[in-house]
Amino acid sequence: MVFKGKDIILLEGEALRAYQTEVLKVAEDVIKFFDDNRIRYSLSGGSILGAVRHRGFIPWDDDIDINMPRRDYNRMCALFEEALGDRYFLQTPGKRPELGLMVTQIRKKGTVARRKYDWESPAEECGISIDIYVMENVFDDPVRRFIQKNMSMFCMFAVSAIRFRKNSELPAEIEAAEGRTYNFPKLKKLTGVCFGIIPVERWIRWSIFWNRACRDSRSEYVAIPTGRKHFAGEIYLRRDMCRFRKAAFEGDRFNIPVKSRKYLRRFYGDYMQIPPVEKREKHIFLELSYGGQGR
Repeated sequence: MVFKGKDIILLEGEALRAYQTEVLKVAEDVIKFFDDNRIRYSLSGGSILGAVRHRGFIPWDDDIDINMPRRDYNRMCALFEEALGDRYFLQTPGKRPELGLMVTQIRKKGTVARRKYDWESPAEECGISIDIYVMENVFDDPVRRFIQKNMSMFCMFAVSAIRFRKNSELPAEIEAAEGRTYNFPKLKKLTGVCFGIIPVERWIRWSIFWNRACRDSRSEYVAIPTGRKHFAGEIYLRRDMCRFRKAAFEGDRFNIPVKSRKYLRRFYGDYMQIPPVEKREKHIFLELSYGGQGR
């Protein structure tokens, strides 16, 4: 399917609120599955900020992000198909390497919420989704931690560059609508071509290998290598991130880290300050359907 600039869907107002409602339904189903199977999780990133600052979604946001320790992630993957496979599709980096995504997504069957990265995917695999970020064990030994961190970042940079090169085939209006700026885009595209000599599937396998290289689930630190600030910027004390408390979120109560405010200060600075409109993130769609006709 060929997408053009005119296909961009940018949700605002009541349309955005309707989409948030659908995402919340997915989260409620999935988190019930986590709780029923004692799978540990917490909200992540902007979803923590939403819980603390807004007691729900950030008003201009459209997703729910989840953090999950590696051991619980593995259990979730093993149990998923039997528990939720009739209603949801589990999209992992290894299952869909052609997307070049290192984040796992749980996507609702019978819906379509196509974003830039899955412009070539079949509609049945583009459902409304929530994102899962794996919290990996980090070596206590500084030498092994240095190797783990840098090898992870190198391999994941290769995956990112290959994805950037692929997405550059989309119309420029789509990138412009997101409002993002990239440093040295031509160089990154060329880098993606060079890294692409090796299949992206292999880079993803290498990334996962280094992300999970430490098998000590009692190490002092954990990291979220697939997070916005990458491995180096997402190393946390285990005691801060792997102990949880309940927080209100759109009338529900979901887990957040016990040290959420410490996390938010590090991640956002003055996190209670509402950013100006021009600095708010924009999330665009190329196709959207809640089970009826797509747009």
